[in-house]
Amino acid sequence: MKALCAGSFDPITVGHYDYIIRTAELYGSVVVAVTDNSEKKYMFTLEERLRFVKEAFKGKDNISVVSHSGWCADLVKEHGADLIVKGIRNSEDFDYEKLIATVNREISGVETVFIPCRSEYSDVSSTAVREMIKYGKDYSAFVPLGVKIK
Repeated sequence: MKALCAGSFDPITVGHYDYIIRTAELYGSVVVAVTDNSEKKYMFTLEERLRFVKEAFKGKDNISVVSHSGWCADLVKEHGADLIVKGIRNSEDFDYEKLIATVNREISGVETVFIPCRSEYSDVSSTAVREMIKYGKDYSAFVPLGVKIK
């Protein structure tokens, strides 16, 4: 099976990395879609976010990285994936992702599976990492090895 993991990854965190690796172990193959939404304000450009994600999964032959700016369920079909997998940290993540999953299933027939994060990553977020970067703090424990953010 092939799964799709989509997100803005602004920037990718160790929590994102962990759930994507676990998805690859469960489903064999993963397409990671770095999304670009014109309604969102990003700290990093799409090109930078793509580079970070590619660096994180360098050498993982069963994980490919693409960019995407449209309807995620369409990307599932475009890449021959079987489903979407989302990492969930807390009840707010679940409530939001459940709504999107319902819409994807109803409109496009695409199912979504949720993987709860490991407890050590429940407080790790891209927002927190952006704040650390903004104030010159050491963020290295919160991003995957090999990811160099300038």
